[in-house]
This record gives sequence, C-alpha cells and structure tokens, in this order.
Amino acid sequence: MQLTDKIFKGLYRRGVMLEQMKEPALSRTVKQMEPAEPCENPRDIDELSPEEILRAAEEADIVDETDGRPLAEKLREAMGSGTMLLIDAIDDEPYVSSQMGPMLALRDQCAGGIRPTNQTDMIFVGLGILVGGLFGALSVHIGGIPIKRVGGKYPAQCQMEEELAERYSGKGSWLLCGACAMIHLYRAAVEGRPQTTTFVTVAGNCVGFPRNVEAPLGTPVLELLKLCGLTERPTRVILGGPLTGTATEDLRNEKVELSTTAVLAIRDDKHEYSYTCIGCGRCTAVCPQGLNPMRILQELRRGNCRAVEELGIEDCTQCTCCSYICPSRQSVAGEILLYRQKMKGGEEP
Repeated sequence: MQLTDKIFKGLYRRGVMLEQMKEPALSRTVKQMEPAEPCENPRDIDELSPEEILRAAEEADIVDETDGRPLAEKLREAMGSGTMLLIDAIDDEPYVSSQMGPMLALRDQCAGGIRPTNQTDMIFVGLGILVGGLFGALSVHIGGIPIKRVGGKYPAQCQMEEELAERYSGKGSWLLCGACAMIHLYRAAVEGRPQTTTFVTVAGNCVGFPRNVEAPLGTPVLELLKLCGLTERPTRVILGGPLTGTATEDLRNEKVELSTTAVLAIRDDKHEYSYTCIGCGRCTAVCPQGLNPMRILQELRRGNCRAVEELGIEDCTQCTCCSYICPSRQSVAGEILLYRQKMKGGEEP
C-alpha cells in the first residue's frame, strides 16, 4: 500500500463521536398509531416458496429504507447469483433509531422475514445483521441470525461498506437490505398486509416522550408531535437526522413519507449561530474525506472558485461532520452544498 493510501485510510476512519441521544426512544416499545387487525388465516412463512415470498413483497409494495428501491426487485435480482443477504440496522445520527428500534422491539417479525430467504438460492454463505452504536443491551443474535456491531465514529455507514468490500473481496457479492423492510416482508408473507406504514423516531429536546412510532403514510407531522407531547415550543422541527435532515415549518401539511426517518423538535438559541470561525481546525480533523473544510469555507466566502476546486470540494460527501463539530456553529456543509448546486445549475456562485 502506498503512503498516500495509508494516509487517506487513516483520515477516512476519522469522524464525529456522536452524542448518545438515542435513549429513551431506543429502549421503548414501538408505538403503533393504528394497530392492525389480527389476521384470521395467517400463513406459515417457513412453508412458502421463494416465489410466493417475492410475490407477497411485490403485492405489498414494500420499499427498502436503505436505498428507496422496491424490496422484491432487489431480491429478485439477487436470485441465483450467489449473493449474501446482509441486514442494515445502522442509525448513524443522534436521536435517530428508526431502524434499530423496530429491529429490537419487533425482533421476531424481523427475523421471520429474513429466515425464509435462506431456503432460496439468493444466499449461499450465511446471514448477518449490521448494527451501529455502542449499546450494551444488544444480544449476539436475533432469531439465530448473528449480529455484527459497527462501532466507532460517524459515519458508521461508510465504515461498514468499506469493511464489507474488504471482507467479501473475491468471495462473491452481497445485498444490503433494511431491517424494517424485513418486518414488512414478514407481514406481507404471513398476513398479506401491504406496506402502509413506516417507522419514525420522534425525539428532540422539546419532546416529552421520545420514542419510535409506526405511523401510517400520509400522517401529518403535527400528529406525531402531539402523540409524543411537546414540553416547550421548538425553534426548529427537522425531518430526518439533525446532521442531514431538513427543517420544516408547515407541520399540518407536511406528511410522513417512506423516507421520513425522524421528526425532531429542537429548541436552541439562535444567538449561538452568530460566532465567526476561530480557526480551531476541528472540521479538518473529523472530515472522512481528508478535506480542509475551514479553508474551503474561507475561499468560498472570498468567491475564489479556483481555490475551492483545488481544495477538492467535489470530494465532499455531505456527511456534515464539519458543521456538527464546529464550535462556532458555522454552516460549512450547507455553504458547500449551495456552491455545488449553483455550479451544477450553471449559475455564478
């Protein structure tokens, strides 16, 4: 390995050690807003053929939360290819536990959705669950399926993908599917239930009873906040994680979608965002890509496009480590994103 490769690998392992804000939402049971009626004639999933399971996934319109693709489409492509199935339950960001929480609370359904695929030629070697976080309550397996912990610093998802690429190099391919997609697969195969709900973390420092909620698609965001209770008026409501989510003000008309991983009600002091860069270099230390966000931000504000490009702005992955760690609350990742959007649209930044 060349020296430059070693340096890059070291930088790639750096990141932000996220604050442990996932409790108590993680350990509480998943709240179902509209509990489903019991199925009168449930099927034994172990007796279903691979084709029947795939057909159930198609008819239920199950979407994999890891990439937004139809689950049946992904599984069908993997059939006969010697592909190993791996289940992704990583929740990288603070507060968010909408994959790991349901996996733990509904472990029988999650494992039940995974096990039958072992009877097909989609999987040859075995199965694994990839879980992020440093939570001691996790067992070593769920329903006989081993758990592989992905700890360390943010972003764990990148570290996991790098590890998989090394582990399965020359040993065949692998398919990553979401833990919640497996829950919906089990319900579709056993009860014939379509996917009409999604799992959402409702949390933040203004939420009185943070927890993971199974919400019907189309539910107004306001209803989720009412369900979990507000202790004070938030200054921001964020859909998605605090690092990569988007703020919304229209709580009545903003609806829960398949991609809504979290609804976070945050109250903070806007005066905390008025500081200038102090040149501490923390953003550079945590950048997974080994960039110098502080320098990039300086050149962006000077309008020096050439310097910005030379500093590698195109390599930014928008993980927002720099903005998260910045003690001056500079919107480093936000300004980089705006610059790239303007350049892509052919506008002058």
